[in-house]
Amino acid sequence: MAVVSYQRVMDGTTIAGKYGESFQVTERWQVRVDSPLTSKVAILNGVPPCYYGTAHPEVSGIYCHEVDASPVDRDGMLWLVTAKFYIPKREKAANGLPKDDWQANGSTTNVPAFTALDGTTICNSAGDPLEGLSKERDERSWTLTRAYADHAAAIAARDAYSGRVNSATWAGTAAKTWKATFKSAKRASIHKFEGDSNGDKIEYVEAVWEFRYEGSGWKLTPWDVGFMELVSGQRKAILGSDGKPVKQPVALNTDGTKATAGTKPFVINYGNGVDVYPTANFTTGFGEPAIV
Repeated sequence: MAVVSYQRVMDGTTIAGKYGESFQVTERWQVRVDSPLTSKVAILNGVPPCYYGTAHPEVSGIYCHEVDASPVDRDGMLWLVTAKFYIPKREKAANGLPKDDWQANGSTTNVPAFTALDGTTICNSAGDPLEGLSKERDERSWTLTRAYADHAAAIAARDAYSGRVNSATWAGTAAKTWKATFKSAKRASIHKFEGDSNGDKIEYVEAVWEFRYEGSGWKLTPWDVGFMELVSGQRKAILGSDGKPVKQPVALNTDGTKATAGTKPFVINYGNGVDVYPTANFTTGFGEPAIV
């Protein structure tokens, strides 16, 4: 019960190409066996070019990724083996897992507007900041689909990078302008056809990450205003002209004292705002995003 011979046939063979993708070639072999009880796996393996990962005999840049065998007649002595050669859209890395798959995304949202294009606060002619304004903003983001060897590796990456901002220049922009979010993870597997049987089954975790961009930085920038002020190091209520505590927040100086009446407020921490997200080196954790 074995393969006696095999012969390449042209009936049903094809070659197709698409810009940006590899050639896709279908080849066929006629396989003769000495018994109808010959193992179907042995029939597939009776054609060496049909092994998973084998280069095409004429187009060396593509490889066998799909095979099937079907009997030519009811006797079971003659079989037709079909193999498909191409490069998958997600190529494999050196460890056999799929390579990183980056996707650039974009959208628009309406957000509150506090500053003009030059960074100055939007105020009325009296110098009072205007509230209730909004503007349309472009949203930029990257999505990364990454394969991890196991559960522990995926969770370790989540704990190290999710909810953090880039500590250094990344994706062509300054530090603290990108925020990483671990979106999902699921079990996946790859079956490899090699040798005399269905080959190794590689199980891994496929995780999806999202990286969102904020040009002004991922920090809070509240106004330095309040109902209390510091007087000789002590917090005291700010009183209005009527001698009663004010009912609207008042602009403060950087030392905590109330500003002169009519002074427009500034962002806290000398205009720098405050960081609220921990940082991580995205280049170390993910490399640089690239579609190709």
